[in-house]
Amino acid sequence: MDFLDDLHRAELEPIIWLQQWPDWVRPVLELVSVFGTDTFFLLCLPLLYWCVDPRLALRLALTVMVSAAVNSIAKLALHQPRPYWIDARVRPLSVEGAFGLPSGHAQNGTAGLGRLAVTVARPWVWWTAGGLTGLVCLSRVYLGVHFVTDVVTGVLLGAAVLMLVLKLERPLTAWWRGLTLWAQLAASAVLSGALIGAAGLANAPYAGWSLPAGWSSAGQVAPESLTTIVTMAGVLFGTLAGASIMHRAGWFDAGGPLGLRAARWLLGTAVAALIWYVQRDLLPQTDVVTYAGYAALALWVQLGAPVTFIRLGLMSRARQAQPVH
Repeated sequence: MDFLDDLHRAELEPIIWLQQWPDWVRPVLELVSVFGTDTFFLLCLPLLYWCVDPRLALRLALTVMVSAAVNSIAKLALHQPRPYWIDARVRPLSVEGAFGLPSGHAQNGTAGLGRLAVTVARPWVWWTAGGLTGLVCLSRVYLGVHFVTDVVTGVLLGAAVLMLVLKLERPLTAWWRGLTLWAQLAASAVLSGALIGAAGLANAPYAGWSLPAGWSSAGQVAPESLTTIVTMAGVLFGTLAGASIMHRAGWFDAGGPLGLRAARWLLGTAVAALIWYVQRDLLPQTDVVTYAGYAALALWVQLGAPVTFIRLGLMSRARQAQPVH
């Protein structure tokens, strides 16, 4: 990794220069940075799923989850620092505990916003998605949490994930729909477990690794932690299993008056927040609890909430069943 070390040192000066921009730039770029997070997409997806277009929501969710999983595994495989970890001159305007290469914000922004652009297929959407992704990349460098090479690599990986998803979506959907429900649930569990296993394998060559002395500015970080992967694995299982069961149950109609849609979103979000609070603050923080908690949260979004809405008269069943993805 000597080449990367030399490259990172050469990239420090542009970051320091960016951080000398006027103070009003900081809150703007902090806000822009949010649009590249997997959390942002996952928070918006329930609204899209319950109230607008469940098929688009599922496609977007799986695209972002694949991108986030690839990113987390790549970070573990490469074990690269963030700028402020190796040079105290770089101000940590955001604090991150995971490795830096590739940039998750750049990658997930490219994949997620690109998926929306492909779906809408309008020139202005493509320009908006591209411009917003560029601003996200700029924000990550400005905040001191990524080198330019991190965001460039993230964009390239995000584009690769998007192209792969678009190419495989139809054949994989056809294959998935041909499975029995129990086979779908088993496949959901296997894919979820494979994600954790892949992360473990990526970490394996670094057994006994510790933070280098040159990373003294990193502070208290645990970049080899698999908690993020465990979280994503739980969400992946809950999403696939919940959507598969919902499809077998006949699916639902996400339309209706604006007030009805708002009621669905408020009730669904309140229950989701309760599940998140119980898992996060009331239960012991172990990997098993984290996995189960986020699987339950995803199951509520994909299955529990729509069934509840239908029984409460806040949503009607679909006239025709829709595909899983």
